[in-house]
Amino acid sequence: MPLVPEAIPFDLLYIVGAVILVGAVGYGVVKWLVSDDDSPPPESKPAESYGYPLASWRYIYDLDKAGANREIQSVHEQAETLAEAEKNRR
Repeated sequence: MPLVPEAIPFDLLYIVGAVILVGAVGYGVVKWLVSDDDSPPPESKPAESYGYPLASWRYIYDLDKAGANREIQSVHEQAETLAEAEKNRR
């Protein structure tokens, strides 16, 4: 009855591991050579850029804040109108 270590061809495992390692290093080198070195790093891009979560949240927050102020003003006007109508009804 063969044992598990005897059934595994370790020479083949070493070759497959070496091929994977060489392939990964080759992929990294090609990716590095093809990369655009002229683009500035992400830290140097303006804060208003839509690609960054904080900038987009600031933009949405500013829009929501202005909209919220309009809604609050509208609610106050409606409350005043209802108060005057109640006053006139009495």
